[in-house]
Amino acid sequence: MGKKHHKNMLLRIQRVCEITQQHYEPGNLQKCYKAVWENYVYEKYPMCYRTYLSYISTPLGELRALQSDDDRQLKLF
Repeated sequence: MGKKHHKNMLLRIQRVCEITQQHYEPGNLQKCYKAVWENYVYEKYPMCYRTYLSYISTPLGELRALQSDDDRQLKLF
């Protein structure tokens, strides 16, 4: 049985994944996951490295489901 994440946690995971995509470069030790976590993610979202790894391994299906739920919400403006 998978974990159920709340909306704000999914948004945080999405932002962390975006930061990682901007700065991660495979094969370059200066831009590996650990370096990206230390230099970019930890400054904005303090978390341990293990939590960071679980965030970037979260399936994108949950994030897409979050966005589809917002389509049902009526817009005021």
